[in-house]
Amino acid sequence: MKSPRASVALLGLLLGCSEATPYSPTDADVEKPDVDSRTDTLAPRVGRCAAWTDCTADRLRPVCDLLSGRCVECTIADDRCAPADHCEAVTLRCAPGCRNDEGCASPTPRCDLVRHQCAACTLAAHCPGAAACVDHRCAVSTCAAGRGDCNRDPADGCEVDLTRDAANCGGCRQRGTETCNLADDDCNAACDDLDGCRVGIHRSNGPEHFYTANREEAQCCGFRVETYDYFYLYSARAPGAVALYRCYGNGHHFYTSREGCEGGGVLEGVIGFIATSAVCGATPLYRMRHPGTGDNFYTTSGPERDSAVGLGYASVELAGYVWTRPRG
Repeated sequence: MKSPRASVALLGLLLGCSEATPYSPTDADVEKPDVDSRTDTLAPRVGRCAAWTDCTADRLRPVCDLLSGRCVECTIADDRCAPADHCEAVTLRCAPGCRNDEGCASPTPRCDLVRHQCAACTLAAHCPGAAACVDHRCAVSTCAAGRGDCNRDPADGCEVDLTRDAANCGGCRQRGTETCNLADDDCNAACDDLDGCRVGIHRSNGPEHFYTANREEAQCCGFRVETYDYFYLYSARAPGAVALYRCYGNGHHFYTSREGCEGGGVLEGVIGFIATSAVCGATPLYRMRHPGTGDNFYTTSGPERDSAVGLGYASVELAGYVWTRPRG
Protein backbone atom coordinates (compact mmCIF):
# COMPACT_ATOMS: atom_id res chain seq x y z
CA MET A 1 0.00 0.00 0.00
CA LYS A 2 1.56 3.31 -1.08
CA SER A 3 1.46 6.42 1.04
CA PRO A 4 -0.66 9.47 -0.10
CA ARG A 5 2.39 11.55 -0.91
CA ALA A 6 3.81 8.89 -3.19
CA SER A 7 0.50 8.78 -5.08
CA VAL A 8 0.53 12.53 -5.55
CA ALA A 9 4.04 12.43 -6.93
CA LEU A 10 3.13 9.74 -9.47
CA LEU A 11 0.10 11.68 -10.53
CA GLY A 12 2.28 14.72 -11.12
CA LEU A 13 4.54 12.80 -13.47
CA LEU A 14 1.59 11.52 -15.42
CA LEU A 15 0.18 15.04 -15.82
CA GLY A 16 3.59 16.37 -16.84
CA CYS A 17 4.11 18.53 -13.81
CA SER A 18 7.80 19.24 -13.84
CA GLU A 19 7.72 21.38 -10.71
CA ALA A 20 6.81 18.47 -8.35
CA THR A 21 8.77 18.31 -5.07
CA PRO A 22 11.16 15.30 -4.93
CA TYR A 23 9.91 12.47 -2.70
CA SER A 24 11.70 11.76 0.61
CA PRO A 25 10.50 9.00 2.94
CA THR A 26 9.75 9.90 6.59
CA ASP A 27 9.81 7.91 9.80
CA ALA A 28 6.18 7.14 9.29
CA ASP A 29 7.04 5.40 5.99
CA VAL A 30 9.55 2.95 7.68
CA GLU A 31 8.08 -0.30 8.86
CA LYS A 32 8.79 -0.92 12.58
CA PRO A 33 9.14 -4.33 14.22
CA ASP A 34 6.47 -5.58 16.50
CA VAL A 35 6.94 -4.33 20.12
CA ASP A 36 6.98 -7.89 21.48
CA SER A 37 10.18 -8.76 19.55
CA ARG A 38 12.38 -6.09 21.22
CA THR A 39 15.22 -7.03 23.51
CA ASP A 40 14.40 -6.64 27.25
CA THR A 41 16.07 -3.37 28.33
CA LEU A 42 16.50 -4.74 31.91
CA ALA A 43 18.95 -7.47 30.81
CA PRO A 44 22.62 -6.85 31.79
CA ARG A 45 24.89 -5.25 29.28
CA VAL A 46 27.34 -7.50 27.46
CA GLY A 47 30.40 -8.36 29.69
CA ARG A 48 28.72 -7.60 33.05
CA CYS A 49 27.06 -9.91 35.59
CA ALA A 50 24.30 -9.39 38.11
CA ALA A 51 24.10 -12.89 39.66
CA TRP A 52 26.12 -16.11 39.81
CA THR A 53 23.93 -17.55 37.08
CA ASP A 54 25.42 -15.00 34.65
CA CYS A 55 28.84 -16.65 35.13
CA THR A 56 27.96 -20.33 34.96
CA ALA A 57 29.20 -20.58 31.38
CA ASP A 58 32.70 -19.42 32.40
CA ARG A 59 34.34 -22.44 33.99
CA LEU A 60 37.45 -20.48 35.03
CA ARG A 61 35.49 -17.55 36.46
CA PRO A 62 32.29 -18.96 37.90
CA VAL A 63 31.55 -16.32 40.55
CA CYS A 64 29.95 -12.90 40.08
CA ASP A 65 31.57 -9.97 41.86
CA LEU A 66 28.57 -7.68 42.40
CA LEU A 67 30.74 -4.62 43.11
CA SER A 68 32.48 -4.65 39.74
CA GLY A 69 29.98 -6.70 37.76
CA ARG A 70 32.76 -9.06 36.67
CA CYS A 71 32.92 -12.80 36.57
CA VAL A 72 35.87 -13.83 38.77
CA GLU A 73 37.45 -16.96 40.23
CA CYS A 74 36.14 -16.27 43.72
CA THR A 75 35.02 -13.67 46.21
CA ILE A 76 35.49 -13.49 49.96
CA ALA A 77 31.81 -14.28 50.43
CA ASP A 78 31.82 -17.04 47.83
CA ASP A 79 35.19 -18.75 48.18
CA ARG A 80 35.16 -21.75 45.87
CA CYS A 81 38.91 -22.30 45.96
CA ALA A 82 40.42 -25.63 46.92
CA PRO A 83 40.77 -26.16 50.71
CA ALA A 84 44.53 -25.58 50.55
CA ASP A 85 43.97 -22.29 48.68
CA HIS A 86 42.08 -19.14 49.59
CA CYS A 87 40.49 -16.22 47.76
CA GLU A 88 42.92 -13.31 47.56
CA ALA A 89 40.91 -10.20 48.47
CA VAL A 90 42.55 -7.81 46.00
CA THR A 91 42.75 -9.94 42.87
CA LEU A 92 39.75 -12.19 43.59
CA ARG A 93 41.83 -15.12 42.48
CA CYS A 94 42.68 -18.38 44.24
CA ALA A 95 46.08 -18.13 45.96
CA PRO A 96 48.11 -20.66 47.98
CA GLY A 97 47.17 -20.75 51.66
CA CYS A 98 44.47 -22.63 53.54
CA ARG A 99 40.90 -21.36 53.86
CA ASN A 100 39.75 -23.99 56.42
CA ASP A 101 41.05 -26.91 58.46
CA GLU A 102 40.35 -29.26 55.58
CA GLY A 103 43.33 -27.73 53.79
CA CYS A 104 45.72 -28.70 56.61
CA ALA A 105 47.17 -31.97 57.82
CA SER A 106 49.20 -33.29 60.74
CA PRO A 107 51.24 -32.02 62.52
CA THR A 108 49.68 -28.61 61.73
CA PRO A 109 46.00 -29.51 61.31
CA ARG A 110 44.46 -26.10 62.06
CA CYS A 111 44.03 -23.20 59.62
CA ASP A 112 44.82 -19.70 60.82
CA LEU A 113 42.20 -17.76 58.87
CA VAL A 114 44.03 -14.46 59.33
CA ARG A 115 47.37 -15.56 57.90
CA HIS A 116 45.96 -18.45 55.83
CA GLN A 117 48.66 -20.68 57.26
CA CYS A 118 48.41 -24.12 58.79
CA ALA A 119 49.30 -24.33 62.48
CA ALA A 120 49.22 -26.77 65.37
CA CYS A 121 46.44 -24.79 67.02
CA THR A 122 44.51 -21.55 66.93
CA LEU A 123 42.51 -22.07 70.15
CA ALA A 124 43.31 -23.57 73.56
CA ALA A 125 40.55 -26.09 72.89
CA HIS A 126 42.73 -27.60 70.15
CA CYS A 127 45.37 -28.59 72.74
CA PRO A 128 45.26 -31.59 75.08
CA GLY A 129 44.96 -31.38 78.83
CA ALA A 130 45.88 -28.07 80.43
CA ALA A 131 48.08 -26.94 77.54
CA ALA A 132 47.57 -23.51 76.02
CA CYS A 133 47.87 -22.35 72.41
CA VAL A 134 50.92 -20.08 72.37
CA ASP A 135 52.05 -18.62 69.04
CA HIS A 136 49.96 -21.25 67.21
CA ARG A 137 51.71 -24.05 69.11
CA CYS A 138 50.38 -26.15 71.97
CA ALA A 139 52.52 -25.62 75.04
CA VAL A 140 52.28 -26.13 78.78
CA SER A 141 52.16 -22.63 80.23
CA THR A 142 53.06 -23.47 83.84
CA CYS A 143 54.28 -26.50 85.76
CA ALA A 144 54.13 -27.33 89.44
CA ALA A 145 57.26 -26.73 91.50
CA GLY A 146 59.88 -29.36 90.74
CA ARG A 147 58.35 -30.36 87.40
CA GLY A 148 59.27 -29.27 83.86
CA ASP A 149 57.95 -29.53 80.30
CA CYS A 150 61.36 -30.20 78.78
CA ASN A 151 60.35 -31.96 75.56
CA ARG A 152 57.81 -29.25 74.65
CA ASP A 153 55.20 -31.93 74.05
CA PRO A 154 51.87 -30.95 75.60
CA ALA A 155 50.64 -34.52 75.25
CA ASP A 156 52.71 -35.60 78.27
CA GLY A 157 52.63 -32.23 80.05
CA CYS A 158 55.24 -31.56 82.74
CA GLU A 159 56.97 -34.89 82.19
CA VAL A 160 60.30 -34.27 83.96
CA ASP A 161 61.01 -34.40 87.70
CA LEU A 162 63.56 -31.60 87.97
CA THR A 163 64.75 -32.94 91.32
CA ARG A 164 65.72 -36.39 89.99
CA ASP A 165 66.69 -35.98 86.33
CA ALA A 166 70.45 -35.41 86.03
CA ALA A 167 70.04 -34.04 82.48
CA ASN A 168 67.38 -31.58 83.63
CA CYS A 169 68.46 -30.82 87.18
CA GLY A 170 66.67 -27.79 88.62
CA GLY A 171 65.61 -26.74 85.13
CA CYS A 172 65.29 -28.08 81.60
CA ARG A 173 68.67 -28.89 80.02
CA GLN A 174 70.57 -27.93 83.16
CA ARG A 175 73.16 -29.93 85.05
CA GLY A 176 73.63 -29.12 88.71
CA THR A 177 76.85 -28.97 90.70
CA GLU A 178 76.85 -30.51 94.15
CA THR A 179 77.48 -28.19 97.11
CA CYS A 180 77.10 -28.56 100.89
CA ASN A 181 73.56 -27.25 101.22
CA LEU A 182 71.41 -30.20 102.34
CA ALA A 183 70.14 -30.70 98.80
CA ASP A 184 70.69 -33.02 95.85
CA ASP A 185 72.14 -30.38 93.52
CA ASP A 186 73.14 -32.76 90.72
CA CYS A 187 69.95 -34.88 90.89
CA ASN A 188 71.73 -38.18 91.37
CA ALA A 189 69.52 -39.24 94.28
CA ALA A 190 72.23 -38.40 96.84
CA CYS A 191 72.55 -35.27 98.99
CA ASP A 192 75.92 -33.64 99.57
CA ASP A 193 77.81 -36.51 97.92
CA LEU A 194 81.20 -34.87 98.38
CA ASP A 195 83.64 -34.80 101.25
CA GLY A 196 83.59 -32.12 103.92
CA CYS A 197 79.85 -31.54 104.23
CA ARG A 198 79.44 -33.64 107.36
CA VAL A 199 81.52 -34.21 110.46
CA GLY A 200 81.60 -37.50 112.37
CA ILE A 201 80.62 -37.58 116.04
CA HIS A 202 82.23 -40.30 118.19
CA ARG A 203 80.46 -41.93 121.16
CA SER A 204 82.43 -42.81 124.25
CA ASN A 205 81.58 -44.21 127.67
CA GLY A 206 83.25 -43.88 131.05
CA PRO A 207 82.26 -41.55 133.83
CA GLU A 208 79.34 -40.68 131.59
CA HIS A 209 78.26 -40.98 127.96
CA PHE A 210 80.34 -38.51 125.97
CA TYR A 211 80.04 -37.25 122.37
CA THR A 212 82.73 -35.36 120.47
CA ALA A 213 84.03 -34.70 116.96
CA ASN A 214 87.64 -35.01 118.22
CA ARG A 215 89.06 -38.56 118.08
CA GLU A 216 91.76 -37.85 120.69
CA GLU A 217 89.25 -36.35 123.09
CA ALA A 218 86.98 -39.36 122.59
CA GLN A 219 89.57 -41.70 124.13
CA CYS A 220 91.12 -39.63 126.86
CA CYS A 221 90.44 -38.77 130.40
CA GLY A 222 88.93 -42.09 131.41
CA PHE A 223 86.72 -42.46 128.36
CA ARG A 224 86.57 -45.51 126.13
CA VAL A 225 85.40 -45.19 122.54
CA GLU A 226 82.26 -47.17 121.86
CA THR A 227 81.85 -46.14 118.21
CA TYR A 228 83.82 -43.80 116.02
CA ASP A 229 81.63 -41.74 113.70
CA TYR A 230 78.53 -42.95 115.52
CA PHE A 231 76.52 -40.30 113.69
CA TYR A 232 77.24 -37.27 111.54
CA LEU A 233 76.33 -33.63 111.89
CA TYR A 234 76.51 -30.95 109.27
CA SER A 235 79.86 -29.17 109.35
CA ALA A 236 78.46 -25.69 108.63
CA ARG A 237 75.20 -23.80 109.02
CA ALA A 238 72.72 -24.48 106.22
CA PRO A 239 69.00 -24.04 105.60
CA GLY A 240 67.22 -26.64 107.73
CA ALA A 241 70.11 -27.17 110.16
CA VAL A 242 70.77 -25.50 113.51
CA ALA A 243 73.72 -25.49 115.90
CA LEU A 244 74.06 -28.34 118.40
CA TYR A 245 75.71 -26.90 121.52
CA ARG A 246 77.89 -28.88 123.94
CA CYS A 247 77.19 -27.83 127.47
CA TYR A 248 78.46 -28.87 130.94
CA GLY A 249 76.39 -28.72 134.08
CA ASN A 250 75.80 -30.66 137.30
CA GLY A 251 78.91 -32.76 136.60
CA HIS A 252 77.70 -34.00 133.20
CA HIS A 253 77.84 -33.07 129.53
CA PHE A 254 74.65 -32.60 127.55
CA TYR A 255 73.88 -31.49 124.00
CA THR A 256 71.09 -29.19 122.94
CA SER A 257 70.01 -26.94 120.08
CA ARG A 258 68.73 -24.32 122.56
CA GLU A 259 70.95 -21.30 123.05
CA GLY A 260 72.11 -20.59 126.57
CA CYS A 261 72.48 -24.27 127.46
CA GLU A 262 68.89 -24.36 128.65
CA GLY A 263 69.80 -22.03 131.50
CA GLY A 264 71.57 -24.77 133.42
CA GLY A 265 75.08 -25.22 132.12
CA VAL A 266 78.27 -23.77 130.71
CA LEU A 267 78.67 -23.55 126.94
CA GLU A 268 81.70 -25.48 125.70
CA GLY A 269 81.08 -24.86 121.99
CA VAL A 270 79.26 -26.10 118.91
CA ILE A 271 80.03 -29.67 117.87
CA GLY A 272 78.10 -29.42 114.58
CA PHE A 273 74.76 -28.56 113.01
CA ILE A 274 71.75 -30.81 113.43
CA ALA A 275 68.80 -31.02 111.03
CA THR A 276 65.32 -30.01 112.16
CA SER A 277 63.67 -32.57 109.85
CA ALA A 278 64.48 -35.83 108.11
CA VAL A 279 66.14 -34.07 105.18
CA CYS A 280 68.57 -35.94 102.90
CA GLY A 281 68.02 -39.24 104.67
CA ALA A 282 68.60 -37.94 108.19
CA THR A 283 67.50 -40.13 111.09
CA PRO A 284 66.12 -39.18 114.53
CA LEU A 285 68.49 -38.62 117.45
CA TYR A 286 66.78 -39.53 120.75
CA ARG A 287 67.79 -37.79 123.99
CA MET A 288 67.59 -39.74 127.29
CA ARG A 289 68.56 -38.91 130.92
CA HIS A 290 69.01 -41.11 133.96
CA PRO A 291 67.32 -39.40 136.89
CA GLY A 292 69.58 -41.15 139.39
CA THR A 293 73.05 -40.72 137.87
CA GLY A 294 72.31 -37.59 135.80
CA ASP A 295 73.89 -39.26 132.76
CA ASN A 296 72.74 -37.96 129.35
CA PHE A 297 72.42 -40.59 126.67
CA TYR A 298 71.87 -40.02 122.92
CA THR A 299 71.03 -42.76 120.43
CA THR A 300 69.84 -43.16 116.86
CA SER A 301 68.38 -46.61 117.59
CA GLY A 302 64.78 -47.11 118.55
CA PRO A 303 65.44 -50.50 120.18
CA GLU A 304 68.42 -49.07 122.11
CA ARG A 305 66.22 -46.22 123.30
CA ASP A 306 63.65 -48.70 124.57
CA SER A 307 66.36 -50.76 126.25
CA ALA A 308 67.66 -47.65 128.02
CA VAL A 309 64.19 -47.02 129.38
CA GLY A 310 64.37 -50.49 130.89
CA LEU A 311 67.64 -49.48 132.58
CA GLY A 312 66.04 -46.48 134.23
CA TYR A 313 66.60 -43.78 131.62
CA ALA A 314 63.75 -41.39 130.85
CA SER A 315 63.03 -40.01 127.41
CA VAL A 316 63.65 -36.27 127.29
CA GLU A 317 62.98 -35.27 123.70
CA LEU A 318 63.80 -35.75 120.06
CA ALA A 319 67.05 -33.83 119.86
CA GLY A 320 66.89 -33.48 116.06
CA TYR A 321 67.96 -35.43 112.97
CA VAL A 322 71.45 -36.68 112.15
CA TRP A 323 73.07 -38.78 109.45
CA THR A 324 74.65 -42.24 109.63
CA ARG A 325 76.90 -41.74 106.58
CA PRO A 326 79.51 -39.11 105.76
CA ARG A 327 78.00 -38.32 102.38
CA GLY A 328 75.10 -39.12 100.09
